[in-house]
Amino acid sequence: MALDSRAMAMWHTRSLVVLSLVCTTTVVYAKRGPPDPDVLDADDPTIIDDDRAPDDKDLMTAGPSDEDLVIAAQKVRTTIQEAPSIVTVITAKQIRERGFRTINEVLRTVPGFEGDRWDGNGWQKESFARGNPQTILVLLDGVNIVEPVRNTITLDRKIPLEMVDRIEVTSGPGGVLWGSNALLGVVNIVTKRPDDTGPIVTFGAGDGDGERLAIKGGVGYSAKLSEDFGIYAYLDYFSTTGPVLHLDSQKVIGALPAPADDGPTLYLPHPLDVSTDKRSWWFNAAGRLQMGPVSLSWMIPFETEYRAIATGGSAIGENYLTDEDTGGVTTKGKDSVRSLILSYSGRFAHDALGVNARLYFVMWDIDEDPFGVYAPSPIVLGELGHTRDVRLSLVADEIWRPGGALDFDWKIVDTLTLLTGVELFADHSAGINQTSWQKDQLGTCPAGYTYDPYDPYLHCRITQPQIFDEDRVTGGGFAQLDWKPDPVIALSAGARIQVSSQFGASLLGSGGLVWKVADDTHIKLFASQGLRPPSVVATNVNPNVASGISYTGNEDLDPEKSSSIELELNTVLLRDAGVIRDLYLRANGAYTVLDDVIGQNAARTYVNSAHRDIVSAEAVARLRFEAGHEIWFNYAFTKVYDDSVPGGQLENFAQHIANLGMKLEFLDEHIELSSILTFKSGMKDPNRPPVVDPDRPDYSLSCAQILAGALPADNALARACHFPNLADGIWVFPGGTVDEELEPLFLLDIGVRFKNIWRDLAIGIFVHNALDAHYFDPDHFGDARVISRPQPKPGMSFFGTISLGL
Repeated sequence: MALDSRAMAMWHTRSLVVLSLVCTTTVVYAKRGPPDPDVLDADDPTIIDDDRAPDDKDLMTAGPSDEDLVIAAQKVRTTIQEAPSIVTVITAKQIRERGFRTINEVLRTVPGFEGDRWDGNGWQKESFARGNPQTILVLLDGVNIVEPVRNTITLDRKIPLEMVDRIEVTSGPGGVLWGSNALLGVVNIVTKRPDDTGPIVTFGAGDGDGERLAIKGGVGYSAKLSEDFGIYAYLDYFSTTGPVLHLDSQKVIGALPAPADDGPTLYLPHPLDVSTDKRSWWFNAAGRLQMGPVSLSWMIPFETEYRAIATGGSAIGENYLTDEDTGGVTTKGKDSVRSLILSYSGRFAHDALGVNARLYFVMWDIDEDPFGVYAPSPIVLGELGHTRDVRLSLVADEIWRPGGALDFDWKIVDTLTLLTGVELFADHSAGINQTSWQKDQLGTCPAGYTYDPYDPYLHCRITQPQIFDEDRVTGGGFAQLDWKPDPVIALSAGARIQVSSQFGASLLGSGGLVWKVADDTHIKLFASQGLRPPSVVATNVNPNVASGISYTGNEDLDPEKSSSIELELNTVLLRDAGVIRDLYLRANGAYTVLDDVIGQNAARTYVNSAHRDIVSAEAVARLRFEAGHEIWFNYAFTKVYDDSVPGGQLENFAQHIANLGMKLEFLDEHIELSSILTFKSGMKDPNRPPVVDPDRPDYSLSCAQILAGALPADNALARACHFPNLADGIWVFPGGTVDEELEPLFLLDIGVRFKNIWRDLAIGIFVHNALDAHYFDPDHFGDARVISRPQPKPGMSFFGTISLGL
């Protein structure tokens, strides 16, 4: 992809990277060298999971440990030291040790990512890569599961971590090997395969303001029926009444979400604790049938999640008519992703040729019914006629993707390997409708509305397409040559052509050098590119829905593109040095350019408008001891420059993130203590907080000022202030914003596990957010009107588990 002149100038005049040599630690087992690369399909298991009984430990000195192997970076087995990418691997063992609850929580501790960010007050929960949302390609066993309508996926309880064998995270573009959505990162979720575990049972329960009355249960079975045949199956259920969230003020009414016309917002400047008092639940049936070189895997989740805060920031569980709880919440949603994958992997020509084939079908839910907007209030009742609250409905009938991929690796000679492959898939979305309600006038409705005398909410409703139906076909082919001209030098070069019925053809390239400068010490220099196709929302949104909450789509959008150059130094030191097993250190930096970033212009139309420059640096260290103890640390620095935003920089993400973790083993590794301390630097959120400045009556007026004559008595805002429950309110007017400073944050998770009590029976207790930090997330996109207050996050909670077979 050719860069524009501005980007080219940046490449030659700005320092490419800011390298940090801050170090962290890992333990790998003695006498490890890189294995001979052999083909693996993207869901192949790694060599060994080292959370085994002591008798198995001698087997683990034969090659790299599980967390040092990686597949997604190269589509062949290699190590994190040698892969021409910035790679982090989290194994099932580490997931158990650290008490992670979701994949978003895992990504919170991966350098270069900011995990578990909430948007729309919990409507979407995702992770940032290099300071940008919706830029990660998420793979499930090598298959893209990013929903095409909004170009995102919520990595919450819908994918239970008990079914995950490992998570491979690549920081930076990965478009050549993986195609669409690999803009700034790739997360490959590798699920478990059949083994001789036998029965699997897990049960857990917990409580606390961060996760109230939570329960969890899972049962499964894993068996190898013969050398070539086996089955793995797992059923998981989790349920909670959700967190108690701490609002510092209450948003009563205001403008609907953009692009509806802006307007005044009424706040009560009093804190409020809100919760759903409804039980959310997630269920998943997953498994794999292994039949020699062929495997069939499935994941079938269902869910219902309730939320106490509307997307626009209103505490929808409140009732400002009576100053009492309504006894419930008006928003519930479902956004499951289901998959069926048939794969084949084999080798031919005396192992010189590897073949990996996949056929898959993925489908998604969008079901927000009802979709709460505002709580009951005198304004809603008097001005809009809604007897209880303001709500919508957003439901999709069909969103699915069938596809297939075929990959080859050919060892032409001992020093030269060709990786090549093709993929073709079709995205189909239909019946994505929005329903709005209005009051009737003596039994009649406005034009286009349907009268329903039995509707318990309002009698007039209208259902319209929110997103027009769309069918897209996307295909791509890539080729990459890996050449080792010298035992200490490895070179790679690759290219992909990505073609779509929506955006035409795009050419992506990559290249890299890995230099083994000494034993267990490597320097990497590589460049890569990625792309993200326009979402179906951006091209097919209906601009004429009755609610007014819609932009204008643009079918001529180009895909967003990324180009990055990266440098890394990694080494392993102190192998078998007394009580130390070894120390792994990594430092890397990158300069990344984003082009054709999609946004909205003044006419409320989606356009390719923004250009961003990203400077990032990371450091990683892990130290392990013979006794099983471990200390690890990582740090990430990111700055995003964008001339189209005030100040020229994005500040709605943490520019500095550090994680410090440790694990201590006692009583022959039967007792395990662990902790993770996370630091996030301060952020900014442009919004309209409920503050009164006597010198700025154009920004806000209190009801006290209004009742004293600041506005005419017949003004609608003044009439609202006459209601006793709203007399302390503050009206904030459109046109002005305040950059609210979010303070730096420390999060602490601690846990204890009692292992191998009987066979692999284990008991664990974890405390999450042990410091009980009451903190907030800025809006993902800096919209001061829609999310007019920062979004509150959960406080402290604890959870205990009993497991067998994990």
